[in-house]
Amino acid sequence: MKILYIITKSNWGGAQKHVFDLATAMKERGHEVTVALGGDGALRSHLEEAGIFTHSIAALGRDISLNKEAGSLKEIFSIIRSKRPDVLHLHSPKAAGLGAVAGRMLGIKKIIQTIHGWSFNEDRPPHQKALIIFFSWLTSILCHTTIVISHKEYTQALHFPGVKKTLTLIPMGLRIPTFISIDGAKQAMAKTIGMELGEFNKKILIVNTAELHPNKGQTYLVEAMKETAREHPTAICIIIGDGQEKSTLSTLIKKHELEKHIYLAGYVPNAAEYLKAFHIFVMPSVKEGLPYAILEAGAASLPVVATTVGGIPEIIDDMKSGILIQPKKTRELAHALSFMIEHADERRKYGTTLREKVVTHFSMEKMLTKVEEVYKTTVAQ
Repeated sequence: MKILYIITKSNWGGAQKHVFDLATAMKERGHEVTVALGGDGALRSHLEEAGIFTHSIAALGRDISLNKEAGSLKEIFSIIRSKRPDVLHLHSPKAAGLGAVAGRMLGIKKIIQTIHGWSFNEDRPPHQKALIIFFSWLTSILCHTTIVISHKEYTQALHFPGVKKTLTLIPMGLRIPTFISIDGAKQAMAKTIGMELGEFNKKILIVNTAELHPNKGQTYLVEAMKETAREHPTAICIIIGDGQEKSTLSTLIKKHELEKHIYLAGYVPNAAEYLKAFHIFVMPSVKEGLPYAILEAGAASLPVVATTVGGIPEIIDDMKSGILIQPKKTRELAHALSFMIEHADERRKYGTTLREKVVTHFSMEKMLTKVEEVYKTTVAQ
């Protein structure tokens, strides 16, 4: 089959890793694969290193601009017309909306979208949410199949009229990273934040790997660390990732005088490989799908503190493989981090339990087989 993937952003987040896994695996299975994406980020570099043809759409991005959307639609239309794919697989709302319209106009028989967290779950004013719900429904109608990656998203989609028969649930699958040894990972992370290794080894190490974006809730993590650092002076939190919230987070860290307790490490290539350096993984998101980063943390046997949003409760069993808290509750987050710090034996048990679940229930091979079956069986409406 000729498969064309389109995704809005080319950074290296969970959705982008998912596209990379799909694209490389389908190429290995003998399909002809092309990826169109917004910008010229890490995803494009990784795909081209893997020998996959990419097409950068300069105007395609998360922010809304009518002129840019018109330009992006025109370019997407041109790419689809040129490639004439058997399967058009769309990821992220804007790429899905524009791609579905262009695909329908060109008569593509198999238009598929994967939902990485419904956008209407974001913290927005009611009128914006209503508009997003309408366009989410419209895009789902235009697509022949909608893949959701969590039970929660599937349940939410059932409220869309005329969509039920096109829905399919395929949980995320993880390609287990090759982890660097604990000592090697600690040495690398100490160097990244400019700390002597001897001092670094004395710390309780908390990590968050995510794009610096309001959806990821890192401002609440900074607030929670005020209390955690006061109770546990050796605790430090390293936030790995880059994005639009960098300046806001830097200002907040300085305001609370947390420069020795929170470090913004920026983008770190292959960050998951260094997870064994840490004691605790934290994800304070206010909106998620089924987070790839938590699966990576589980594969590294890290205990997780995370919010009860999206599909996170489908990965984390509260007080068995991690601690679940309500989003935006900084005191809950601080207490959960303190519990993890104070109960070393419990957190090790949580990490072991989480690894077992990730390996058993979030198999890459199972996911690929199910997605490929969707490619073969999707019927044009």
